[in-house]
Amino acid sequence: MIARVWRGWTAADFADEVAAHLAEVTLAGYAAAPGNLSTQLLTRPSGGGVELMTVTLWDSEDAVPRPPAERHRLLVGGQTEPACWQVVGPAAAIARAA
Repeated sequence: MIARVWRGWTAADFADEVAAHLAEVTLAGYAAAPGNLSTQLLTRPSGGGVELMTVTLWDSEDAVPRPPAERHRLLVGGQTEPACWQVVGPAAAIARAA
């Protein structure tokens, strides 16, 4: 199992719009993709703006989408290449059972 992590930043005034776009467009698309096990969107205040992070779980590295689809006109910065992590231990068994 692969965890794909992406981070981006936006101004606090635009955080709700960007988060809605990521949830309703980007993560909804990932959730419907073959090999996707789960999607999460996390946000936190950061330096006067808001940091956004998407975490998606995939059944294999081949299923992970490339290039990243986390794009929005109001993002002031973001990872150009998401980080992919191998999931080990009990979490892999729990995610597959869900």
